[in-house]
Amino acid sequence: MKRTGIFLAALAMCAMGAAPAFAANVYETLKGNPQFSTLTKIIEANELKFRYTEGNITVFAPTDEALANQPGGIDDLLAGDNPSNKENARALLLYSIVSGRLTPAQLEGKVTDATTLQRGKVKIDGTRTPIHYGSEKFGANVSGDAIEASNGVIIPVDALAIPVFDEETPHSPEAQ
Repeated sequence: MKRTGIFLAALAMCAMGAAPAFAANVYETLKGNPQFSTLTKIIEANELKFRYTEGNITVFAPTDEALANQPGGIDDLLAGDNPSNKENARALLLYSIVSGRLTPAQLEGKVTDATTLQRGKVKIDGTRTPIHYGSEKFGANVSGDAIEASNGVIIPVDALAIPVFDEETPHSPEAQ
């Protein structure tokens, strides 16, 4: 009887040791990685943590170095007390998140149109090296290896991508 108890205890210990560790969600993974400390401060200042903890997502995450080199700086993104700044910061952050789990291997060699959590479309150009996210002028390039999280993938990029909207000039009735 004693041997059976020891055997079962040993078996339980082995099973616990072999059990896969659950990865943290995207937000916790970003927060735990020092190259994204500025990004997590921006997320927290703009109360968007929940967007990084739910659903299957891919985040094209600007690194601290990328944000330090951001034209115009990032002070407005950290000023969560100003409603206008908060709205703009949220739009930029949601533009960097797409639905679904995408890896660089899936993106390589093709151009992909994805839907952002901002509800717009973004072009991901995997025919370029490095892979390019967003518009030609205001996009970002992949700058590191993808990082897996329990609810998605984090792909480091060298800039904060900014959405570009097509401007359409309304036709005047006289022109018809």
